[in-house]
Amino acid sequence: LAPRANEIIIDVGAGSGAITVDIARAVAPGGRVFAVDPSAGLLERARAVSHDAGVGHIVDTRVADGRSLPFGLAAFDAAFCHWVLLHVERPGAVIAEMKRVTRRGGRVLSVEADWETAMVQPGDTAITRRILNHSTDRNVDGWIGRRLAGLYDAAGFSAVTFEPIVLIDRGREDRAWLEYMLGRAEIALQAGRIVRDEHTSWTSALEEGFAAGTFFFGLTQFIAFGRVPE
Repeated sequence: LAPRANEIIIDVGAGSGAITVDIARAVAPGGRVFAVDPSAGLLERARAVSHDAGVGHIVDTRVADGRSLPFGLAAFDAAFCHWVLLHVERPGAVIAEMKRVTRRGGRVLSVEADWETAMVQPGDTAITRRILNHSTDRNVDGWIGRRLAGLYDAAGFSAVTFEPIVLIDRGREDRAWLEYMLGRAEIALQAGRIVRDEHTSWTSALEEGFAAGTFFFGLTQFIAFGRVPE
């Protein structure tokens, strides 16, 4: 996204504001970031996080749907969304709105995961597949990552680029992705995709792998970037 000092940028689907804060630091001192999300509760958290980071005066929060942004034409230098489109019906409408509110020559960037590419080990192969497939299908579109390039092409951007980022976690820093996968196993159990014995054996294998240093989690994300035509 390359945010620069004094720019005005919109973060669509900003959630609790973790990335909003990074953008705000980059556009300081005279810039502004508009954090948009349909959840008032998450935006309250974003305001607190921004305040604690010393950039609260730069961040403006708005409760809104990304498919109908409450801003006029060309209001921003750049627009951004991260892990948003997988949760949205009509994701192309979000991209079209991001383009509409960005000035000519401005930048629009989206980052989305393709959850069908998720990898985890150790664990029984068949059980792993059922857990991961169920996790993918709980999203509105768990395959949005592979669709992203086509959505950007259809939106009529110029200078479109598309590239992967592979997230890799080997369990050596914290338990975040391990805990995430344990949670997916519990959800699959409650949905009847696995039975209790399978849940027990699979989660135990992950815990043992984490303790032994053999845990692995991977996920492919995709970045789509385009400029609004001059």
